[in-house]
Amino acid sequence: MALAFLENVKEVTTLILFISCVIYRRQLKLTKWKRKLTKGEMAMYLITSITIPIYALAYLMIMFGVE
Repeated sequence: MALAFLENVKEVTTLILFISCVIYRRQLKLTKWKRKLTKGEMAMYLITSITIPIYALAYLMIMFGVE
C-alpha cells in the first residue's frame, strides 16, 4: 500500500516537473522576443526544447508498451 502511494506521488511530481518545464520554456521564448538571452538562459532554452519532446515520446512509448 505504501509503495503504491509512493509511486503515485512520484508520477504526480514528474507531471508537475514536466508542466513547469513547459511553462519555463514558454517564458524563455517570450523573453527571447524582447531581448537577447544570456548564455545561461540560452542553454536552458535549448535543453528544455530538446528534452520536452524526448520525454513526451518516451512517456508515450511506455504508456503504449512499445519495446
